[in-house]
Amino acid sequence: MSCPQTPPPPPHHELRLEAVTTSVGFDDLLDVTLALNHPHLDTMIVVTSHSDKATQRVARKHGAICVQTDLFGKNGRRFNKGAAINAGFGHFQYHGWRAHIDADTALPDNFRRMLFNHTHLDHQAIYGADRVDVIGLVELLKHRRVPQVAWRAFMSPGGVVSPRYVDPIRGYVPIGYFQLWHADCQKAYPFSLGTAAHDDVLFAEQWPRSKRHVLPTVAVVHLCASPPKLSENWDGVRRQPRLDK
Repeated sequence: MSCPQTPPPPPHHELRLEAVTTSVGFDDLLDVTLALNHPHLDTMIVVTSHSDKATQRVARKHGAICVQTDLFGKNGRRFNKGAAINAGFGHFQYHGWRAHIDADTALPDNFRRMLFNHTHLDHQAIYGADRVDVIGLVELLKHRRVPQVAWRAFMSPGGVVSPRYVDPIRGYVPIGYFQLWHADCQKAYPFSLGTAAHDDVLFAEQWPRSKRHVLPTVAVVHLCASPPKLSENWDGVRRQPRLDK
């Protein structure tokens, strides 16, 4: 089913890019990723709790819109990611491209050029990207020193590449560390009694399988203080140490 027809946005909105992220207790990582991500974005929205003063300070430091909400505890959940993201969606400023990214996700330094100059984007689709684990600030600096090009015959982002979510029934599903879509197909973020990962999958599944794609030229960075374990943050309890600066 196609999305409802809406009046066309102003032409300059087609190159607008905004992002929302949730962060409770990840202020140390967010301080690094916001500095790297915000230059690519027209609007950066950080959703956090009323009590997380450290994340609020980081958002102000980098000029992001800071949304404070109690929705992380909705329905008795420890970390109701979907409900909190919806609070952030209300602060989008443009009718252009929108992304949800995790607080520990860093975009590549040529992200905006790759996105708008070298990728054909479908307004009716949702996009994911491959992700590379990078441990610590020293490794992050080394990773970003490697020249990035928009097109390669064989793309090899280096480092440990996180597995894609490919379900035998659902097919490929862009999960929550990076999801990109156009305002023409804006949808609410579902939430249930599952984990944050479950909310991510439910959101992307609102697009039909034929409209769920991997960005072919983009690999984002998963910044970690120590080697990550699958599912370690899905319930909102941080198990990673703080980033050594």
